[in-house]
Amino acid sequence: MELQLFIYKNIAIHFYYSKDSIVNGQINVENVFVYFPGLPQIIDGDFFINKVNKNTAFFSVYFSGSWLSGGSFTYENCKKTVELAIEFAKYKKGIKTFDNKQISWDYKNLHVMGYSFSGNPVVSAKISKTDVKNVILFAPLLFLNKKEVSGYLQDEKAINNFYGFNLFYLEFLRRGYGFAFRGIEKQSWDKYFSGEDAKSFIEMNNNYPNILIFHGKSDEKINCTSSTFFQKEKYSRAKVFLIENVGHDLKKLFDINQINKLI
Repeated sequence: MELQLFIYKNIAIHFYYSKDSIVNGQINVENVFVYFPGLPQIIDGDFFINKVNKNTAFFSVYFSGSWLSGGSFTYENCKKTVELAIEFAKYKKGIKTFDNKQISWDYKNLHVMGYSFSGNPVVSAKISKTDVKNVILFAPLLFLNKKEVSGYLQDEKAINNFYGFNLFYLEFLRRGYGFAFRGIEKQSWDKYFSGEDAKSFIEMNNNYPNILIFHGKSDEKINCTSSTFFQKEKYSRAKVFLIENVGHDLKKLFDINQINKLI
């Protein structure tokens, strides 16, 4: 497996691909997946080893204001990151940070992937089905606005527990990852994670790509009913796969062979 790092409009993007996909100096694959992580979004390159092959490559993206990316880590910038990364993938060439030389790629299908937190900015970003064939989500945090959360949890205690955990986790990120997330200390994130930000209200449009969702039935961090409620109330064309005996575990949800059969 080969790895390159690009900086595109302040966004850091890792590119994982196989030597076997290089033809006449260009990377040619059938499927390119643009992956957006959860928080605190630590992704080991080894995660992609058994998923990359001659026909499959991955872009792994760092949200604006986090880790290797420049800018500020705000909700609006998270959505913008999704749009910029797709723009970069569509451009089909980039300058490697390693040696400052250009590299190019081509693909038949472009797909977007998101895990946990990234589910919300991914479905809220401006993505067109003319550019992206599928959006594939794993245990996505889809609902944060209180009006929407109340729609699928209904139990007041469950709602309070949901937002209590969100705000606790936000404080954890501030304490432990303050240098990795520039701007997370701003009050806007308190409003967002407490469900009071109108910007977190999800609105879908008819031009959005196909959506596949994989969610563990034993997920205690993000209840799987959020995914089924999303399918029912927001995007009826979404296909939801509930996985038995699996919690909030990306490695167990991410089955590249199953995904290839579905796309």
